[in-house]
Amino acid sequence: MMRHLKYIIAALLCIQMSSCNKFLTLTPHDTNVVNSVEDYRDILASFMRYLKTPTLPSQDVVMGVGLSTLPFPSSDVDESLSIYTGESNLTTESSYYYDRTNNVYTQTGKNALTWLNTNSSAWDNIYSFLGPINLIISSVPTAEGSDENLRNRVLGEALTWRAYAFYKLLQLYSPMKDNRLGIPVYLTPEKEIGEAMPERKSQTEVFQRILDDCNQALDLLTKTTYNEWNCAWNADFINAMMADVYAWKACSGAAADTDWANAEQHATAAMRGRNLVSSADMLKTIFDCSDNAYSKDLKNDEFYLRIVDGRWTYICDFTYAYYEDGGVADGLVNKVNYRKFADNDIRKKAWFSADGTHNDKYNLIGSGMSQGCIMPFRLADMYLIKAEALVRQGKTGEGKAVLDEFRSHRYTGSLPTIGNDSEALLKAIHDERFKEFYMEGDKVWLDMKRFGDTMERTIAGEKNYLTADDFRYCFPIPAREMQYNKKMEQNPGWESVIVY
Repeated sequence: MMRHLKYIIAALLCIQMSSCNKFLTLTPHDTNVVNSVEDYRDILASFMRYLKTPTLPSQDVVMGVGLSTLPFPSSDVDESLSIYTGESNLTTESSYYYDRTNNVYTQTGKNALTWLNTNSSAWDNIYSFLGPINLIISSVPTAEGSDENLRNRVLGEALTWRAYAFYKLLQLYSPMKDNRLGIPVYLTPEKEIGEAMPERKSQTEVFQRILDDCNQALDLLTKTTYNEWNCAWNADFINAMMADVYAWKACSGAAADTDWANAEQHATAAMRGRNLVSSADMLKTIFDCSDNAYSKDLKNDEFYLRIVDGRWTYICDFTYAYYEDGGVADGLVNKVNYRKFADNDIRKKAWFSADGTHNDKYNLIGSGMSQGCIMPFRLADMYLIKAEALVRQGKTGEGKAVLDEFRSHRYTGSLPTIGNDSEALLKAIHDERFKEFYMEGDKVWLDMKRFGDTMERTIAGEKNYLTADDFRYCFPIPAREMQYNKKMEQNPGWESVIVY
């Protein structure tokens, strides 16, 4: 999880890239000396060579940046979670999952279908990413340089990504209701390997770290005169993240009475000046990751940050993320899911093939390609968080009005009828979240975890149940971390399961 300072510098120094506006127009340096604000800017930008946009030119790695320097889990995490939720049908074409000779699932297939797959990539990737981020945050305030605007921009971008990274780790590795078991909050990259054995902080402490970083990043925006923004360091993205964080916190073991009011406040700020689309074709365009779309730089109010993972397929390799029967990037549709979309729901046309047999949200059917895109904290999310926050505060009329405003952009003609009481509204919000975020990485799984959903599956005649707050709603702490960090505590329930 931890990296020695000299290895961070050696691995991450300096490549030229331009995937996130002007901030990332860099000049590579052939040196291991890191002194100036510009040097730390280059380290920050080095991992972003994998956060691709259509205008990204080909890049040469100067000092060998690895895939471990990303704030995202690998695509096989999305694969597991889409099977967990039932968004994907587990393929029976692969001998890895299914023994076709005996017509039974392999042990690996059974594990996938009973929510028992283990995966350490999110832990490994994100904590490795936090190494250089912590280096920047701890060093750039005193680094050489007179450009205070640049210093603020580097620090603000790093703080925003650190908050995002800790939040993803908390969502994936912390039990929903156990405040005691948060995640390690590692902030000191200068320690020697072996010395740094951080213990798990409480969820309350982790949330405080995340929110402090977000607030500091917002504060830096008020002190910076540049008119252009960095990749994620902008007020809309940060407010959207804070809305999401507060909604998660409100359902966690660290819940506070003010969480839903704060979620409403930040969702409103992130929505300001933005408009939802009402066209299936436009919605399709936003998610289009085909080779033709890859060459276009798309801008739209629906997203704050759109990361296109094209020909390199290091972030969203959808051949594996949604590998279902049929062997194409987006697979055969689970008909139960397809029937959840009304005929007048524009997402039915946008997310599925014309004959309704395949999920084609990313326009990859038959393309032979495996790219995709990630859009954290979309505008649609803000509408649904605000509606939920209002309902949770007892403001059901206002909550329904926000929900109906959202639905007016996703349905043509009359809206589906829903009740006016809080229970009916929360169910409608949950249902809309499934339809909106269908096949978007971990979104549906995390909603199931937060709402406390239950599932039942029969595998080889045996019934299996996933209940609210089940231990399988979070990944186990990786075995390697348990082996080397003597202060680490495993998530309860996983102790008796073999963890790789």
